[in-house]
Amino acid sequence: MAAKRSFGWVYWVTLGLLLLGMSVHASATTRIAAASSLQLALSEIAEVFLTDFPDADLSLTFGSSGVIASQIQRGAPFELFLSADVVNVDRLESSGWIDAKPYDYALGQLAFYSRQPLEATTARDALNAWLTVRGEHSKIAIANPRHAPFGIAAEGWLSNLDQSDRVRGFLVQGENVGQAVQFVLSGSAETGIVAWSLLKNRDDLQGYSWLIPTSEYPPLVQRAALIKGAGQIAQDFYQFIQTPKAKQIFIHHGFGALE
Repeated sequence: MAAKRSFGWVYWVTLGLLLLGMSVHASATTRIAAASSLQLALSEIAEVFLTDFPDADLSLTFGSSGVIASQIQRGAPFELFLSADVVNVDRLESSGWIDAKPYDYALGQLAFYSRQPLEATTARDALNAWLTVRGEHSKIAIANPRHAPFGIAAEGWLSNLDQSDRVRGFLVQGENVGQAVQFVLSGSAETGIVAWSLLKNRDDLQGYSWLIPTSEYPPLVQRAALIKGAGQIAQDFYQFIQTPKAKQIFIHHGFGALE
């Protein structure tokens, strides 16, 4: 009898652990890391995705692409990465972190953003107008080019216009392009060179914005990839961002199409 009682105890504990494991697996959170330029677009895409996968539990983390890539290399538990460039995904792929062929999902676009009205019809004219009326303590916000692709593109635009020297003393850098927008909104900066995707369709934002032609700065091809060991939900979401429905959402939020 003692042996039978012992066997029964082990059986029920084992069964309980198995059921617990199944429950944890079923409700596991799928962690997705994405560039800050995607805050609005990817949030909407996730909402649409959840109508088809109502049991999925998605966690979206936004930041600068370079910082996220470094976090993944240090073991951050992300399953899918949507970068604002190709360089950071390629860096992960070359070091063995990518589980499938990467996918270029959209083209990022820059915009010039100002809290104050400026007599201008183009971004180039708006920048020149601001440089004319700016004060001694005026600031222009960009993302940190050391790890944010939109910061690199912003510097490229200024260099293309031969304005790098004129603005150097007035630059303030956000950790990512989302923070650069916040600098303008908060008054820490009067203007910013930021992601169009964070300004387009935003009636709630104060200020004025001008889309910058893509020919005036280095291209912002945005690339996504599954991370090694990605679960089924991450794989499903990765396939979903490649659908026409998701592509239309990207375009609606100010991204350019690659096809």
